[in-house]
Amino acid sequence: MPHIETARVNEVIGVHIGTIQETAQMLNVNCDLQELEAHLATLERAVADLKESLAGIPHKPAQT
Repeated sequence: MPHIETARVNEVIGVHIGTIQETAQMLNVNCDLQELEAHLATLERAVADLKESLAGIPHKPAQT
């Protein structure tokens, strides 16, 4: 993969990881249940978006 494509892939992955990290930092025991559910929904969407982006990149998927 040429360098420009690699940089773009890294940028896309980085954006998704940044969203996941920011959302995860909002989780704490002092949140009320509605707030926790909202943060978890955002986190689930961010993880799904990252998985979707990774699926579009040719690579060997992790074996589960």
